[in-house]
Amino acid sequence: MTWSKWFVAPALTSVFFLLGVLTLYWFITNRLIKYLEKRHDHVDGQEVQAIFGLLYMALLMMITQLAVNGTPDGWVFVNFQIFAVIFLSYFIRLKIQIWQIFIVIIVFMALNGTLTIPLSWLFMLIYVGLYFAMAYIRRHRHGLWRDFAAYTLVNLVFSTAMWIVMFFRFHFPWTTIAWEILFSFFFMTVMFVYIDSILAGASTLAQLTYTTNFDELTRVRNYYAFKNEFGMAFERAQTHHEPLTLMLFDIDHFKHVNDTYGHLTGDYVLTNVAQLITAQLKAIGDQPRLYRTGGEEFTIVFPNYSLQAAQQHVDAIAQAVRDQPFHQNGQTIAVSISAGVTQFQTTDEDQLDIYRRADQHLYYSKRHGRDQVTVD
Repeated sequence: MTWSKWFVAPALTSVFFLLGVLTLYWFITNRLIKYLEKRHDHVDGQEVQAIFGLLYMALLMMITQLAVNGTPDGWVFVNFQIFAVIFLSYFIRLKIQIWQIFIVIIVFMALNGTLTIPLSWLFMLIYVGLYFAMAYIRRHRHGLWRDFAAYTLVNLVFSTAMWIVMFFRFHFPWTTIAWEILFSFFFMTVMFVYIDSILAGASTLAQLTYTTNFDELTRVRNYYAFKNEFGMAFERAQTHHEPLTLMLFDIDHFKHVNDTYGHLTGDYVLTNVAQLITAQLKAIGDQPRLYRTGGEEFTIVFPNYSLQAAQQHVDAIAQAVRDQPFHQNGQTIAVSISAGVTQFQTTDEDQLDIYRRADQHLYYSKRHGRDQVTVD
């Protein structure tokens, strides 16, 4: 294959084009999410996928259509347009209002020079109908084969309607229309199988990621997640001169709880302390995060919080644990925590400096009576 010679059949070329478009989308999206995660504490991956997917497909549709504007081949990307709207509505579940769709359509038709052609408006109405039909069946999923049947039926109905409009507009032979409808079915089936396999792999990866980053007992992030996320938070604080506060705390006399009441009760205390503090942090905002970094040791990272700003929350957390009644097997267990809190200083060369300082404060609290917070 060279620039001037291309011996691949059009159908095969189209499949490679489709798979290339999808692969490039996933590649860029994953890189974009990782880039944003390094610079922000909370990134909604699905929102990034949806926004970028819209821009990506809109740009591709504009480029491909402009390439054939003013030629007898202005219809050749119809199946790609069907693919684009199905991808947005069914696979990345883009939530878009009907008025927003019509704005995009008017811009597209203006670029295409078809605003004054009634059949083009009919084509676009069917196109909008396809978007909402695919979005509907996506929201009402039942199982792989039933989903595929509904997906295929909706695709065939709407693609047939669109190609009939093309028949009246361009006066194609019926055999051409039949082949295009058949190819649309083939095209969309390939997309369903390929994307479904990608999403299944992504689901498995998400499960593995959860297992890797979350503590099985308490359901909060574990030491592995803390090491990675605190490293990024420290780098941001160091680079952008942002405040950063770290809190380390232990559950007081936890060995005594295990020895007196048993390990199941110890697990109960760990789980309920974690749930109590998680609820408090959610009420504060999205940035503070709780990690289980040892047996009865936990850590809270307060990105963008100075020591003064974090201290009131630290005190409230300690008081909430102290006031919370823990009941297990008819026993009431008094629980408290000892904590050490510090903030990022310009003299800190790496994350171990701030962690070591918080750890020293924690042990000061434990050596001087427990049930207290040492702040510096």
